[in-house]
Amino acid sequence: MSPQPAAHFIHDFRQAAPYIQYLRGKTVVLAISSQVLLAERLPTLVQDIQLLASLGMRLVLVHGTRHYLDRMLQQSGSELRYHQGRRITDAAALALVKQACGLVRFDIEAALSATPSQTPDRRNPRLRIASGNFLLAKPLGVLDGVDMQHTGSIRRVDHEAIRQRLNEGDVVLVSPLGQSLSGKSFNLGLDEVAAALALSLQADKLIFLSSEAGVTDAEQRIISELTSAEATELLARGHYSSDMTRMLKTAIHVVENGVRRAHILSGMADGSLLAELFTRHGHGTMLAQAPFMRIRAADHRDIGDIIRLIEPLEAAGVLLPRSREYLEAHIGTFSVLEHDCHVYGCVALKHFADSSSAELACLAVSPDARDSGFGEYLLEYVISQARQQGAHTLFALSTHTGEWFDERGFQAASLDELPPERQQQYRANKRASKIYKLAL
Repeated sequence: MSPQPAAHFIHDFRQAAPYIQYLRGKTVVLAISSQVLLAERLPTLVQDIQLLASLGMRLVLVHGTRHYLDRMLQQSGSELRYHQGRRITDAAALALVKQACGLVRFDIEAALSATPSQTPDRRNPRLRIASGNFLLAKPLGVLDGVDMQHTGSIRRVDHEAIRQRLNEGDVVLVSPLGQSLSGKSFNLGLDEVAAALALSLQADKLIFLSSEAGVTDAEQRIISELTSAEATELLARGHYSSDMTRMLKTAIHVVENGVRRAHILSGMADGSLLAELFTRHGHGTMLAQAPFMRIRAADHRDIGDIIRLIEPLEAAGVLLPRSREYLEAHIGTFSVLEHDCHVYGCVALKHFADSSSAELACLAVSPDARDSGFGEYLLEYVISQARQQGAHTLFALSTHTGEWFDERGFQAASLDELPPERQQQYRANKRASKIYKLAL
């Protein structure tokens, strides 16, 4: 491998490593559109699913059948009637639904049973797939005088049986077909099944793999992150396809009821699933109930992340070296910036006895996020905290980044303006840092 590709690989692998660690042992529901399957994306997609399973994720797959069913109906010369956006499933259509479910299920099982091409040791046991009667269904009944016949809704998910299979290391495969206590079968919607599985299993993620690349804005650009409130506002404008509308409504519902994240991305693009899960910018649209970025008080569990952020800057002479012992003793002065559960920045706010001054210190942002404005957010946070705590002046000392503070309204200050305690420290470390101040 030449030096340049090797450097790209090292950078990408380091960026992915925190996500790999975070997702190990997490339950992820993958809802795969029948359009993706009909586009012959299954072989490539399965390779990525096998990789996710090998990394320790607990995977539940649910597939669609709508486009398979449409093709079967066209071939038979039949048509389906709709009411309130739901298919009216008569006996003939139900027979086709069963055929479509069987066809898709066995295709997925066969593909997942193949030995991954990237596996060095082909003697390893193949991936096990568990299917079964996990969905207890009931008839949708008569809506507005229309008998929905064999179209049903979910009564209960046998989440204990699914968890047992996941605990045994299986990938669980669920078809959108449920059974009733009377032994009848009912046609279910992919979105409804995906939501019910994610909620009943308390999944960490629900991911829709569709024919669309994600949620777009008015200029047709992919929106990488949305809160449920923002997604609701977008839906109210009503310019999305019926498929996207259903996925977006489902995503909003699950994140507002306990699922940490919902994703909508293209299943047509090679590697989109890996890019969405293991890179900071992702590949589609990710939804959460609350904003993705937050700044909070640091605790001792954050020390490792803070060291990771400040060590390169200490080595370059930008920051004063701080030992783990120092961080443990002064962790109460630190705050960290989290984005999607990962720490990307830190800052410390120091106060001095008998002084109305405070000092901003140890401001650091991960190289992977330096174009995200996180430094600005940390600065605004520290200014707000200093004001709330009664400080009238905020100091910052720097040997390399003085221009950054100049651009943000700080002014040059003299050593005599620092609190006496800080003057002693300044003389002792002999770094000859430039001093900046901001009136609060």
